[in-house]
Amino acid sequence: METIAYNNKKLRIICAFVASFYILFHGRPINLVEAFTSPGFYVALSVSFSISLLLVYAVHAVTTWLDKRSSWRSEPVKRSLLQFLLGIILPASADLLLISIYFHAIGQNIIDNGFLLIDFPVIFFFITLMNLYYLIHYLLLTEPKVSVLQHDQDIQHLNDKKSAPTLLTVDHNGRFLRFNAAEDIFYFCRQGKYVRLITFYGEEYPMDETLGSLIEQFKDTDFLPINRSVILNLTAVREFTEGEKRHTLELVFKDKFKNLLEQQGMNQFVVTKEHISKIKKKLGSNP
Repeated sequence: METIAYNNKKLRIICAFVASFYILFHGRPINLVEAFTSPGFYVALSVSFSISLLLVYAVHAVTTWLDKRSSWRSEPVKRSLLQFLLGIILPASADLLLISIYFHAIGQNIIDNGFLLIDFPVIFFFITLMNLYYLIHYLLLTEPKVSVLQHDQDIQHLNDKKSAPTLLTVDHNGRFLRFNAAEDIFYFCRQGKYVRLITFYGEEYPMDETLGSLIEQFKDTDFLPINRSVILNLTAVREFTEGEKRHTLELVFKDKFKNLLEQQGMNQFVVTKEHISKIKKKLGSNP
């Protein structure tokens, strides 16, 4: 199943702050001078921001978890139901619980102070909007990255290394997907008996290939094996350092891939002894 790297950490924080600030003034007279000079305002803002940030991250966590288990494209009904229950109803219920606890602590309840009828519908709308953002983002990230090929002649032509050495086609559930290896593919890895292709967008696809055949196919490109399980696109690497273990190297990736790497796990990117000389030569000539 595909995994998506949304790379939106800053956006999540900004959305949480904007939503928390909006809720504090929603349905109430706006007096910024009075608000900013009141200690109670900052307490309320802190509580509102903390809860908003928790909800935003909950939607993100639920969405990335569901991305690995139910595709919007292949299982739209199932995914819609799961997203509604786990991505909207669950965070909204958590918000009600946390806000109820907060107001109870200051001697209020969510019905008498108007939160349930005035503020909660807006919060529910924000949560729904966040889920729609992830749906649109998912569709944008997954659709344009590959092309579906219809004819066997096209597939044979694109896999001809002489005519298109950086193009790769993968049979994915009956659809032939075309990748521009240099721009789309992050690395290939062997997991048990299977080889998987991982893109720069966080997507994963199983392949009916061996690492040996891929090494041969991409021998004149920036793809090099770094250990027995991984062939890496070295355009993603900034530099290397000596590894903690003897006769190993650790790779330092470019900053723009930081969020993607958080999902992948760095242990698999250790360069082992037999590949060190080629990696040093390649990175030394392409700093």
